[in-house]
Amino acid sequence: MAGMDQLAELRARRIIAQGLHTPGRSAAEAARWMLGVQGQKYGDGIRALSLRGPRDDAAVLAAVDKHEVVRAWPMRGTLHFLPAEDARWMMRLCGPRVARAQMQRRVGLGITEPQVEAAREALHSALRERPLTRPEMYEVFAAAGVDPTEQRGPHLARAFGGEGDVVQGPRQGAVETFVHVDTLPVAQRELAGEEALAELGTRYLHSHGPASVKDLVWWAGITVAQAKKAVALARDVVAFGDGFGDGYWMGEWQRDVDKRELEEALATTYELPAFDEILLGYGEKSLILPDELRPQVLTKNGLSWPFLMVDGVITGRAA
Repeated sequence: MAGMDQLAELRARRIIAQGLHTPGRSAAEAARWMLGVQGQKYGDGIRALSLRGPRDDAAVLAAVDKHEVVRAWPMRGTLHFLPAEDARWMMRLCGPRVARAQMQRRVGLGITEPQVEAAREALHSALRERPLTRPEMYEVFAAAGVDPTEQRGPHLARAFGGEGDVVQGPRQGAVETFVHVDTLPVAQRELAGEEALAELGTRYLHSHGPASVKDLVWWAGITVAQAKKAVALARDVVAFGDGFGDGYWMGEWQRDVDKRELEEALATTYELPAFDEILLGYGEKSLILPDELRPQVLTKNGLSWPFLMVDGVITGRAA
């Protein structure tokens, strides 16, 4: 866009795409638009959706209470808040690579595959009756013959939570609860193969664009081949920039974003929660996070803190 360099424009367009500049969606609508926001820290994930929707954390918590929004491990083995109806296909599309890595740990944990199957069957049966707290889930594992201590319980919870059938519902106080997707009040969308990749590519590029194949590989935890296919199949997207980076795409709707909106998005100061999507939603983080500030905001071993962003660039940790 005339009068604005491409990097500044990319930063502004991402802010607008994610709904940070002019939020106005309900909590459920914000979750559907974003498809997933990282929820490793429960309160920060709630806040991330709130900033992109109702600007009211209580409204997001109410959507979780109604199971319109659930918490699960759809991508990278990391907890995200996502629309309830998208939980199963997202986990089945993005979970296999993580599942293969998890299986390698079971010998060290002393868990056999027959034990895993017994624990899975017992958990699904129990969850079809009612939601379970984490301690109750561990009791189910123990009754099925798997000692949940020494990290076996958390391992199985995460493994089963990435297969497409188990999600987290509203917390009971500070205790996590688990729910079977077949008991949710919304029907699961049944997407697979190219249809699922097309949906993933479309919604990611519309809500996170401009973004690259590399960014989608990071965000979804899928292969490069899958990400390329997802971008190729994405609906209503256009290329961004003239030879910018390795190729970036965004929703076609961004053609209607004018220079004034871009400038206003950059002129706003944003205080964002730990693990926020404006940073964690992309593989290439140096476009908004200076290397010298990275230890303040996001460490190499995955710790994150709330941060401030000015002119589309992270300026440091929030107070």
